[in-house]
Amino acid sequence: MIRFSLTTSALKFRWLFLGLVILGVGLGLWLAHLKQIAETPPPEIQIFEGRAQGTEYHMSYVGPLDPGLSEEVTSFLADFDTIFSNYRADSEISRFNASQSTDWFPVDPRLAALLHRAKGFSEQSQGLFDVTIGALVKAWGFGAYKRNPPRIPSEQEIAAAMALVGHQHLTVQLQPPAIKKDIPGLLIDLSGIAQGYAVDLVADLFERRNHSSYLIEIGGETFTKGRKAPGQDWTLAIESPRAEPGTYAQLIHPKGLALATSGDYRNYFEKDGKRYSHLLDPRTGRPITHKLASVSVLAKDCTTADAMTKPFMVLGPEQGQKLAEQLKMPIYLIIKGEKDFEEKSAAGFDKYIVTD
Repeated sequence: MIRFSLTTSALKFRWLFLGLVILGVGLGLWLAHLKQIAETPPPEIQIFEGRAQGTEYHMSYVGPLDPGLSEEVTSFLADFDTIFSNYRADSEISRFNASQSTDWFPVDPRLAALLHRAKGFSEQSQGLFDVTIGALVKAWGFGAYKRNPPRIPSEQEIAAAMALVGHQHLTVQLQPPAIKKDIPGLLIDLSGIAQGYAVDLVADLFERRNHSSYLIEIGGETFTKGRKAPGQDWTLAIESPRAEPGTYAQLIHPKGLALATSGDYRNYFEKDGKRYSHLLDPRTGRPITHKLASVSVLAKDCTTADAMTKPFMVLGPEQGQKLAEQLKMPIYLIIKGEKDFEEKSAAGFDKYIVTD
């Protein structure tokens, strides 16, 4: 019995000893793993930039250098302009605008796809977003129709332009890709959606080249995916309407969403002491006059974010917030106050704001 008791104690001691050894080995491996993490250099971030569509673009991706990516992006954006640019007389959209025919006009599949989506945004916003607003843009001398010196159109000119506006006058066919207008003077203006669409198409290009963490920004319209580094989200800045260049109103972590901002504080003209915004209300044919200086929209893709900034800007602060809540679309508004700007948000935008 005594021998049995001693043997049992010895066995218990042996298993305890082995357990401590295993625990020690595990702890050692874990500490070695932590050391390895601490000594691991941060992931490489490749950055390239350039000019396209009359603006600048900035792009970043995580990983080793991808030879040829920047050249492919540059080539794509140059090709994009030959289809979508209202500033080029030889672009596909400009040739459609110049045509007085009401027959089918064959187009690039990407243009047909974008105009199909644009009509959807028009219906969703009850006409507050409308790419057929080109006649009004021309009447007021904005965008590709800029006049120097600026001139306020007459009531007759505004009425005549209004008669040429309406997404119902544009028909889109996806297969084979073609578009047609039922009034010869219809003019398409893509300035409110094309940049966001370009961002999405560049993101598709990044995906085809097997990139999973990247940031794409063209003229302020941005899409991010993945993370900049382990535990570190991409950070975007919302521009401030204040006069000082380079200032920002807010920093956000978009967490895989697209961000687009539209405002009336950069693009306008003044006549007889009055400011006229480039943002036109399709319901009145005139520039907006309320106090909303800018709106930033978060959405799953940049085409949506870019397009939907326009209805929010047209509606103004109060009605814009109501629409955002109705659509469950996060927005951030900067409003002109008596002495300074006020900032408001809706539909859960606050959870993306950087707080630390």
